[in-house]
Amino acid sequence: MRKSVLLGVLIGLSLVVAGCGPGVVKTQAERRNTYRQAFDMDMRQLVDDWDTLWLVERQSRLTRWQVR
Repeated sequence: MRKSVLLGVLIGLSLVVAGCGPGVVKTQAERRNTYRQAFDMDMRQLVDDWDTLWLVERQSRLTRWQVR
């Protein structure tokens, strides 16, 4: 058991040292920008979810009568 765990750790470390770690498609700045945009969109949607939870969103204007 210890040998297999040690072997797994050594293989994982060798992959990181060999360059198979963070990725080669995006730079660190591009990755941070992607995370920032996703977080910004999530926070904007959170406001709509909060209004829906408390039922304070605008009423629909599809009919002139108040519908409950």
